[in-house]
Amino acid sequence: MKFMGYPRPTGAPGARNYVAVIPAVQCGNELADRIASEVGGDVVALTHNGACVNIEPDKQMVHRVLAGLGRNPNVAAAIVVGIGCDGPPAAPIAEEIALSGKPVALITIEQEGNYEKALAKGLRTARQMRADSAQLQRESYDISEMVFASKCTGSTPASIMACNPAVGWVADTVIAAGGTFIFSETPEIIGAEHLLARRAVNDEVCTRIHDIARRMEERIMATGVDIRGSQPNPGNILGGMSTLEEKSLGAIAKSGKSPISGVLEWGEPPSGKGMYFMDGAANTPQIFLGFAAGGAQVMSLNYGAGLCTRLHNYTSAVGGIPTLPVVKLYSSPQDSAEDEYFDLYTGTIIEGKESVAEVGQRLLEEIIAVLSGKPVRQEMYARYREPLLMYHTGPLL
Repeated sequence: MKFMGYPRPTGAPGARNYVAVIPAVQCGNELADRIASEVGGDVVALTHNGACVNIEPDKQMVHRVLAGLGRNPNVAAAIVVGIGCDGPPAAPIAEEIALSGKPVALITIEQEGNYEKALAKGLRTARQMRADSAQLQRESYDISEMVFASKCTGSTPASIMACNPAVGWVADTVIAAGGTFIFSETPEIIGAEHLLARRAVNDEVCTRIHDIARRMEERIMATGVDIRGSQPNPGNILGGMSTLEEKSLGAIAKSGKSPISGVLEWGEPPSGKGMYFMDGAANTPQIFLGFAAGGAQVMSLNYGAGLCTRLHNYTSAVGGIPTLPVVKLYSSPQDSAEDEYFDLYTGTIIEGKESVAEVGQRLLEEIIAVLSGKPVRQEMYARYREPLLMYHTGPLL
């Protein structure tokens, strides 16, 4: 199978062709947003809540993620903006993005002399990058060049029976074709980590899966909370779930049955082809951000049933990430009135009208169409957007 993507100097082809304006810290958000807003088109600001008050390990994580956003295949060119006292510093972020071979500019208020001069340079640069990137034409690529990621939300028995198994079928198909699949949500493998560990390609990956689950549980226990008594959450219980283990078993269904090639830190790109688990909280905006930084060209968001599917503001997505198209799936026949806000209905599995493989094939064809330029509902209906939410493991200083 083939898709039509934008060529990049290195790495996978792009499903989109954005110019990303990336602030090094949240102090640069307004400048980045103004540059993107005044130029418009495919120039987007990736504003976020990363700040100088993070502890050093979290600053390093923010650096990794911001550089990863710039390197993402869906970004044709990047402008890194800063104040001049940023932590993490703006220059190393720009330098790391530049290793991808794509056009990168660094603009700081300190370097330019004042805000207005930095803005003027940013506008000139963004307009030129937009004009240059518009000359790129899509080319044909094999699905072995696909980096697909997935997250579930509003989990209920409906998602266990329908959308998650369909995504798992796609994941296995992509892996068999030589592509890459990433899944995450460390709290939602606890109680089922031993099943994932059995699929590890070697002992090192097996140990890492157990370690990452244990680390997350220890972080939670250190706050005085036992995750095994606080999950599933009220929405999951309302939808029909009863235990953390049940939720975890349903969550890992989206990873299919393929061998797991490696375990990634949040926002870390895979070292090669295959299936990867990425550490991270179950907070949807943070997972989106980690996937984008890890190089995903497209992802799915898989809904269970109930109230979570009935919020027309793209519930849990918090507006999403402009550079990462999200294919939204829903599972429950009871939620058919919400069809226009989703990209694919998988409840035919529950109704007995289609098999998991048949729905999986439809989903794969939809993903290929999105990779080739078809807009997802999130892109068609985008109204509200928040700053991207960084994953922090320590206190703010």
